[in-house]
Amino acid sequence: MIQVHSLSFGQYADIEPLNPAFVSGSRKLRVTVDTETVPRLSDQGLARRLVEAFPGLARHQCRAQPEQARPATGTRILLLDSDSSANQAHLLEHLMLEMLSALDHAPRLSGVTCAYGAPPERNDIFVECAEPESGGFAALLAVEAMNAALSAEPLGPLYPDVVNCTAILRSSPEGSWSAPWLAERAGITAERAATALQFLARAQLAEPDDYSMNFSGEPLYRFVGACEPGAN
Repeated sequence: MIQVHSLSFGQYADIEPLNPAFVSGSRKLRVTVDTETVPRLSDQGLARRLVEAFPGLARHQCRAQPEQARPATGTRILLLDSDSSANQAHLLEHLMLEMLSALDHAPRLSGVTCAYGAPPERNDIFVECAEPESGGFAALLAVEAMNAALSAEPLGPLYPDVVNCTAILRSSPEGSWSAPWLAERAGITAERAATALQFLARAQLAEPDDYSMNFSGEPLYRFVGACEPGAN
């Protein structure tokens, strides 16, 4: 199981030389996580599950070229031959970037993963991120999706739907939203949209709006909070 130790937000200029694709001075999210030292799923198997749910990962490209690394099946994401802990963190980095790109409509983002010498399961992940709220949500959602994949639970359609629906809601005028309204814009069924809204409610990013009157009888939801990391 992957566990989050901390989330923070800053420029972290000292890590920019580790990835020449970083925009100098860009704001970044730092996520410190513990990964599995004895993996329940092979690194290639984990990558396949992630790409099945989020096909955009197949277009990601690693800038660094470490020794004894090979691409994950069907991707250009490089994985080390004998370090599953670092590989899980690296895949988490790319999943966060994929989610952030969708949430903030950002066509290009970069990141880097730094493994600790001790404890061996600990890693720092840095990703470019303009909005702390997006970063905090993407980090926690990506960790939950990774843990679902490691537990052999299906990722689709729930996790892609949550990302898609959240991106739509963030770009919509303030107010309350129903599942049918969201389903029409997301191109999914009303049942799937309702499940995505319920997920956001459990994550405390949305709540049923008891004060909104409508004649359909459909529950309405509104955003109420943020998974915003602290500044550093």
